[in-house]
Amino acid sequence: MAMVAIAACSKAPPAPAAKGSADPWLAKPTAPDTPERRKARADAALGRVAGIMPKLAKLRQLDFIHDIPREVQSTDDFRTFVHREIANELPADKAADESQALFDLGLLLKPANLAELEEQAFVTQAGAYYDPKQKKFFLVMVPDNDTILDTISAHELTHGLQDQHFDLQKFLPDEGGGSDQKATALDDDASSARRFVVEGDATFTMFLYMASAASPGGKIPDAAIDVLVNQLGTFANMSPADLAKMSAPMASSSDPEIKKSIDAMNDIPMTVLVPMIDSYMSGALLVAAAYKRGGWPAVDDLFVHPPESTEQALHPDKLFAGDHPHRVTLPALPGKQLADVVFGELQWQVYFSLWVPDQKTVASEGWGGDHESVVARKDGRAIARVATTWDTDHDADEFARAYVASLAKRFPKGSGDPTSATGFDRGDGAGKIFLKRDGVHVFAIDGADSPRELAALVTGTKIAR
Repeated sequence: MAMVAIAACSKAPPAPAAKGSADPWLAKPTAPDTPERRKARADAALGRVAGIMPKLAKLRQLDFIHDIPREVQSTDDFRTFVHREIANELPADKAADESQALFDLGLLLKPANLAELEEQAFVTQAGAYYDPKQKKFFLVMVPDNDTILDTISAHELTHGLQDQHFDLQKFLPDEGGGSDQKATALDDDASSARRFVVEGDATFTMFLYMASAASPGGKIPDAAIDVLVNQLGTFANMSPADLAKMSAPMASSSDPEIKKSIDAMNDIPMTVLVPMIDSYMSGALLVAAAYKRGGWPAVDDLFVHPPESTEQALHPDKLFAGDHPHRVTLPALPGKQLADVVFGELQWQVYFSLWVPDQKTVASEGWGGDHESVVARKDGRAIARVATTWDTDHDADEFARAYVASLAKRFPKGSGDPTSATGFDRGDGAGKIFLKRDGVHVFAIDGADSPRELAALVTGTKIAR
């Protein structure tokens, strides 16, 4: 599941304004917008960046090694950029294969084109972005509010600081390569975890910058940080649907560009949208936890010793305790491989939220490692394999029960028991599903003809730290 290696400022809802203050995100445009007014606002916003940089550097305790070029980019030019980047990382054939695989694995409710979905997500949700290849910050949306614009600038300038000190191209390697060979070997889940660090740092710093601008002398009381963390925690626990509902007043009363962004959230599948949103809100909680442990040096250390999984990113205590994920290796299977992925706790949350929402948290927590693949046989049938390991027998049992329950929702014409010798018949002529729990390990195969294929998966899978 490739993702464009840019650092962006999402239009996901920010933390509420302090009590007694006006919320700039709900401010109505002061006059009908025109291209001339938009250009004037953008020029003024970029002109204020020189004044923001020293304040941000002092707050983040990182110096700007050099200035960061910035410019306004039209939505059309941004779409062209995103389209080109995604095409490089996810060519048409690979996009078709991975899209089919995500549907076969249950992460998409209906067949769709993954490249188009990611392009839609970036173009509609990014208000601005920092490109580590060009070392430049681009302003895409130009809302009619100086506070929002300066907030966006603070977010992107933080990405610039990250790049100058930690090299974002190595930290967030492209799907197809990069100069750091160890980093390029990252699986999908580990890549998502690193985005929690990058976007979480920029989000946490952005909100502290807002708070310092409103505080006498720019000093931020510890109590204010605690309030911010509580607010971020509230957002992190909300589903995309809840966020969209909460953002309804913003969509109806604020800048048209923000309204379009919020409206578009309903069209982006959760397997794409959830990692994007969580990298900001849950990522900010991860960074806040590090900050409370050791200030900005502890945050900097997240770039040196990043989380290895979304489990560690979602549960910082597991990161700090050294709870490392297991590496799960599947046996080879003849045929064309459509996808080879690691879900991690975050994508298992997505899976269960789609099919058995009440089990979303219960079934995904306690994750220890996983590996999924989809292979097309010569006759065209897709074989999806799932191998997982969990912290305890109880965690494995909760996952297995929820996964079995999900099958009736995914395949309404299906019947049978996947844990039995006869398996679960999908009812669509595409084979059967078999599942086995072996202690803390749970295995499943979808599209099989007999339980022998599940047995080969169980015996051939290697699980190690």
